Amino acid sequence: MLRKILIVSIVGAVAACAALPQAQLQPATTAAAPIEATKSTYIDKSLNLDSLIVGGQIQAIDVEALKGAGVTRVINLRTPEEMQTLGFDEGAALNAGGLSYRQLPLGGPDFPYSPELLDAFAAEMAAADGKIVLHCASGGRAGMVYAAWLVKYQGKTPQQAMRSLESLGGWPLPMEKLLARPLVVDFAQP
Repeated sequence: MLRKILIVSIVGAVAACAALPQAQLQPATTAAAPIEATKSTYIDKSLNLDSLIVGGQIQAIDVEALKGAGVTRVINLRTPEEMQTLGFDEGAALNAGGLSYRQLPLGGPDFPYSPELLDAFAAEMAAADGKIVLHCASGGRAGMVYAAWLVKYQGKTPQQAMRSLESLGGWPLPMEKLLARPLVVDFAQP
């Protein structure tokens, strides 16, 4: 009996579908056309200072906006391996847009944090003839290089330097958020 009810139900469902107009049988398409970026938002999402913009990876669409903001040079902290996955040649795009480009790779065992890297960044800042963009993938490494530069070359305390990273998400420190208690960042005693 149950088998007979099941067969009748299936036949009824098939008949009902066959009776529907063809338009109702077609699945609805909800996929929208890809949205193409028409305006750069890089500067708005980055730490924008008088002579420096610190942030994450730039895109080809950002070149004209950077140029319009007075940027003359871009310093990229991403490693060569990271850049292979980008999908465009950053250096070529910047050079074609009239901006100079330098890669100072930072990350992993082949490109560690080092005083030499900080000194190379400081030399770039000293030689700047316009605004510089300092970037990595997300802005984290770039923020740390900027904060170290503030301490070593601008006389800021470690606490002041770290607090300057607030708009990049580098402050308050995650530990402070977890503990709901402020920390003090300072040099350790030797």
